Amino acid sequence: MGDDAMWVTLLFGLTAALYAIAAGLYVLFLSRGTEGGATWAARVLGGAVASHLAFLVSNWAVLGTVPTADIHQALAVMSLVLVLVFLVTARKRDRLHVLGAFITPVTLLLFLGAAFRRGVGPVPEGVKSALLPVHVGVNVLGLAAFALAAAAAVAYLLQERQLRQKRLGGLMQRLPALDVLDTFGLRSVLVGFPLLTVGVVTGTIWAVQLHQGGFGLSAAQGFGLLSWLLFAGVLLLRVAAGWRGRKAGIGTMLGFLSTMVVLVGYMLRGSEGFG
Repeated sequence: MGDDAMWVTLLFGLTAALYAIAAGLYVLFLSRGTEGGATWAARVLGGAVASHLAFLVSNWAVLGTVPTADIHQALAVMSLVLVLVFLVTARKRDRLHVLGAFITPVTLLLFLGAAFRRGVGPVPEGVKSALLPVHVGVNVLGLAAFALAAAAAVAYLLQERQLRQKRLGGLMQRLPALDVLDTFGLRSVLVGFPLLTVGVVTGTIWAVQLHQGGFGLSAAQGFGLLSWLLFAGVLLLRVAAGWRGRKAGIGTMLGFLSTMVVLVGYMLRGSEGFG
């Protein structure tokens, strides 16, 4: 292992460790309300972001390919985008920093997924096109938006349970109000859905190119379409049937889980493009 590769490995380990510590601090703050817990968690998370950026730059220099050349490199970018969006959002909205207890574990899993390589190879010639940066970019941003929506949904269900059981202190005081979580979740889905739509369309075009004019729906593509249908259903029912709160939250969580299944499917297939 060369010096540059060793440096990349060290940065990867440091970044993962900082994300794990930040996740622990956020969960501790959520569960126990430790004084200054959220502040320290944010500081550690900021350090993780700096280390993450250094890792991406170093890895880019070593591999000589853009960070979206395969699904594993893209996962590292996705995790960084997610945590950056969260940090910006948490600074603007009161008590939304507590969502770090849900966001940081997902960020850590995505980042660790970048190290899980199985049969990695170059993107096939048949799917190389100008659509590549568009397809990868919109999916990265869309996943970040849906992760935020799912985190808000989990927090909503927890807060609702606290209210039903009339537990008016502790956890309830640390979580945002139900209407804040519901509105934030809706706005996140409204941002993510158009991005997912573009991702589905570009992915379909790639599939046609890959099969030379034909079309074969893989399991990963099927789950991608299922994700689109779930989020479309959530938005439609919010508008047409007045869905709010619990039902919308459950639908959002299912949609996010289906997007995660797509990622796992691509990871297990190896690097065969994103279409």
